Amino acid sequence: MNVPLVLYTVGNLVLMLSGILLVPLGVSLYYRDVTASWGFIYTIIITGILGGFSKAFLRKKATEIGIREAIAIVTFSWIVCIFFGAIPYWYADVCETFGDAIFESTSGFTTTGASIFKNVEALPKGILFWRSFTNWLGGMGIIVIFVTLLPAMGISGYQLFSAEVSGPTADRLRPRIGETTKILWMIYLSITIIVTILLAFGSMPIFDATCHAFSTVSTAGFSTKNTSIAYYNSLYVEIVIGIFTIICACNFSLYYMCFKKEFKKVYRNSELQFFGGLILTAIIFTALLLYFSRPESFYGGAKDPRYYNLGNDFRYAFFQIATMSTTTGYVSTNYDLWPNACRFLLILLIFIGGCAGSTAGALKCVRIVLLLKSSMREFGKIIRPRMVKHVKLNGESVSEEIITESSVFFVAYLGFFGICTLILIALDTSIVTAFSAVASCMANCGPGLAMVGPMANYSDIAYAGKWILCFCMLLGRLEIYSLLLLFLPIMWKR
Repeated sequence: MNVPLVLYTVGNLVLMLSGILLVPLGVSLYYRDVTASWGFIYTIIITGILGGFSKAFLRKKATEIGIREAIAIVTFSWIVCIFFGAIPYWYADVCETFGDAIFESTSGFTTTGASIFKNVEALPKGILFWRSFTNWLGGMGIIVIFVTLLPAMGISGYQLFSAEVSGPTADRLRPRIGETTKILWMIYLSITIIVTILLAFGSMPIFDATCHAFSTVSTAGFSTKNTSIAYYNSLYVEIVIGIFTIICACNFSLYYMCFKKEFKKVYRNSELQFFGGLILTAIIFTALLLYFSRPESFYGGAKDPRYYNLGNDFRYAFFQIATMSTTTGYVSTNYDLWPNACRFLLILLIFIGGCAGSTAGALKCVRIVLLLKSSMREFGKIIRPRMVKHVKLNGESVSEEIITESSVFFVAYLGFFGICTLILIALDTSIVTAFSAVASCMANCGPGLAMVGPMANYSDIAYAGKWILCFCMLLGRLEIYSLLLLFLPIMWKR
């Protein structure tokens, strides 16, 4: 392990973060949030000093980043960003403990959208902007934007890109990794601008439109309102956000293919077909179940008249399926009052998540597709033991290494889900709350059921439980391996 190189690279990221913090500082100054402004100023000074120190006194021992260095850099960079990202919350005096500030910062950067704030609307504008801005930075991955700057430091960035991008493989759109990251960020920025404009046209204030655009394209779910998107009660807003959460939960390389007019490759993409079919089936199932069961109203316990209309049922089903299956976590109604089958389906969709190479979290559809196809192959071998059949994805054979990686990841994911759920239950949390909270945090989704449901938050979770959930959020965002490998001795041996 080349420790000086790791420290040098992480230090440069800290220096970049000090520059990024000028944006929320400008917003705080514009809205005259004095306390929040000082929080950002203190954080800029601290990160600037530490980043400048690493730039001036640390020397990189090599220009090529190996796989061990890449894993360490990516993991420590996320941890460092989360820690410094919590300082503005603490200095703005909006969190009771620094642990709560860490929880909010972790939720922001990992695009989880889980919050400990009971009254979001009472927060200073600068803090509200910072919450959504951390979503946006974490969506594409703050490391990915950092990779574009590495050539200027004489450092290769491919290993960092591979360790950062979600999914079994990292697609290179261009021969040079710096060009790939620039293309990804141009697509990401363009979608953000489009969503902001569309939401502003929907009579949403420009500040709210910007914050919601940040959280939409990053499939994160932080809102400026206590009741999330339900506050606006607008079909137009729900359609815009629902459609773009689905768009951003698809592999971003597909949009580059569309730009190159390679439409056949997009249409034949196995993961996209599975993802689209899953969402469509879930919407139809949920809407019909809502219509025939007609859940109770949040007020008074009587049957909610909104669900007597099939159009309304499809409206609520579309939005909740879209935002939960993409691990965004916005809510337009209290789905915790829906039939148990609908509630279970939402949690199941949280486990599956969006596509690899997107801003969505969870297991990813491509792994589910690979596991289903490899399972069918094994079933076939039971009948015909000598059968030789390759698992194919997008018409091409998939290596056994990738199939094994997907299987191991699936087992590890469920294993940590079970362990963390058990710990949360041991901390006197109800089974439903613990189950859904861990599932949602590991999938980087946000809302769950019961105590952490759509109309609640994570403020009542035990202090130790919040740290467990922070671990779950980071574990899900880094897709398990990067975080766990740090604890293995082989990582640190020469």
